[in-house]
Amino acid sequence: MKGQIMLITLIMSVFLLGCASADVTNNTTVNTTLANQSAVEPLAIGVSLSVNPTNLNLGTIEPDGIEREYYTATNVAIKTGGGRLRVSVSASGDLISINNSSNIIPLSNLKYSIKYDSPYGPIQVPKRSFTTTYYTIWTYVGAVNVVIPINYYLTVPLYTDPGTYRVTITYVAV
Repeated sequence: MKGQIMLITLIMSVFLLGCASADVTNNTTVNTTLANQSAVEPLAIGVSLSVNPTNLNLGTIEPDGIEREYYTATNVAIKTGGGRLRVSVSASGDLISINNSSNIIPLSNLKYSIKYDSPYGPIQVPKRSFTTTYYTIWTYVGAVNVVIPINYYLTVPLYTDPGTYRVTITYVAV
């Protein structure tokens, strides 16, 4: 598997639809939807990597600066015939509004974690922000057939403009 890579790209869209109100305690309502679309480049021989689901509705939230939790929001399925395996994740950058590219949600507001007792031993990544550099979430030597549940966390900052915000998350198995 040396030098062979399997990529799964998730396009995570955050749809923020807001409405203004004269009520100071409820100025804006935000409807957040996360859409995961995967595209596979079969570059790794003997490695299968897939991400599920393809669409995830995160519900209605307010831009209140409170972190929302989405447990087992995504499942990353990996199957290999053996050898050394390294699974990593990265993001393309901040969540950017498709309506106005100057409106962003900082990438540091989108986090993930893993706490899974797999048949191959515990797979644990404490809650951390996505970054634009690859971060290794799991390594293993040998054949595997595992589905790793990924938890997501999203904080929509105060005064975030309504709109659709997008970021690409990439899972890589090498």
